[in-house]
Amino acid sequence: MSARIRRAFKRAACERGFTIAELLIGAMMGLIIIGAATMVFTAGMRAQPGLSQRDNAISQARWAMERLTRELRQGSLVSSASANQLSFVTYVHSPSTCAAGYSNTANPCRVTYTCTTTSCTRTVAKPDGSSPQTPVTVVNGLSNPNVFTYSPSSTAPSYIGATFVFAGQNGSDAITVSDGATLRNPATPSS
Repeated sequence: MSARIRRAFKRAACERGFTIAELLIGAMMGLIIIGAATMVFTAGMRAQPGLSQRDNAISQARWAMERLTRELRQGSLVSSASANQLSFVTYVHSPSTCAAGYSNTANPCRVTYTCTTTSCTRTVAKPDGSSPQTPVTVVNGLSNPNVFTYSPSSTAPSYIGATFVFAGQNGSDAITVSDGATLRNPATPSS
């Protein structure tokens, strides 16, 4: 019998497996990895709405900046200028009365951009400033109302710069969209 017992022990020694301690350590390591992955996924899901909103604001700012610089390049006269407001005569595709609507012909109208600490609006009026339309918000989410800069001065600018600043989520990752243009039609259109 002792030979049979020795052979049984020999067979058992060849069939190695995991010990309880090894299984417990492996299970704990697996749980730690799954827990870390869950925390990263959850943090990403929580941040997504804020990132989407910020992405939308930046896209809106790029579109508004392109429109502003296009209108400045077509512009002919700056009526008033400050750090948070710009009013100038430019060509707008609207009916001859500078009313709401679209026309294939560009007519001279006064366009006014007014910015606050949260947004910028655009208003279209007749070249003399009368009959203004309802202001339309073109940018939301600004953190600084001082958008416009003028060179050499605000009384007779040859270059107009615009900078939209959006506050960062963590205070250190603010985003800035900046551009500028000169008025390329120096002749003053008639009112």
